[in-house]
Amino acid sequence: MKIVALSCTQKRVPSVTDALLEAAITGLVQEVGDAEVQRIRLIDYRIAMCEGEDTCLDPAVGRCPIDDDFERVVEMAEGAEAMLLAMPVHGGNVPAVLKIFQERLKSFMNAPSRPFGNLQVATIVHSRTMLTEPALGALFPWYLRLKNRNVASACVSQNDHQDLTRTAAHDLCVAVGRQLGMTLDLGRSPAPSRTVLPLLQSPPRPRCGEAVPSFPQA
Repeated sequence: MKIVALSCTQKRVPSVTDALLEAAITGLVQEVGDAEVQRIRLIDYRIAMCEGEDTCLDPAVGRCPIDDDFERVVEMAEGAEAMLLAMPVHGGNVPAVLKIFQERLKSFMNAPSRPFGNLQVATIVHSRTMLTEPALGALFPWYLRLKNRNVASACVSQNDHQDLTRTAAHDLCVAVGRQLGMTLDLGRSPAPSRTVLPLLQSPPRPRCGEAVPSFPQA
């Protein structure tokens, strides 16, 4: 089973984004031992901005005419069934390296199958202070257009922590990876050591016209 691990860091050197993504990969492998993980750091490839000419949408052309590493990245994800995506927040939104990649995928708009589409997805978003949730929400139109299904998400903020990788964020990302793995392997029985959470239900509410039950005073 092939899974894409997409790092959307904008740092050339190993970053917090990479570390959180590796934690999620660890959790994924715990559930899907035979997973083939294809790691992709977008910043390591030459992916130019979309020029907006829309010639790629012409059936006679059928591909993006820009000569860079875009098609190479697309080929690396071929055959994947799921994706782990980790990204930092930049300006309250997705980082530019991912936004450029999203726009370039437009060249497959009229293709029978779209790369990075029809996948089970788990998403990790982190920031220095806040705005992780709006950045996560900005991904959903892209996921919907590609017919992806986001099955788990984690939003973590660094705040006053000196090193986010030394906090519970690591364990949270492991859990996100495990959740994706369990979703991919629904046919397996729950492990004996896995805790079953109790289902808490509120008492039935009276219907319109029914007497409201009285409770003794404390």
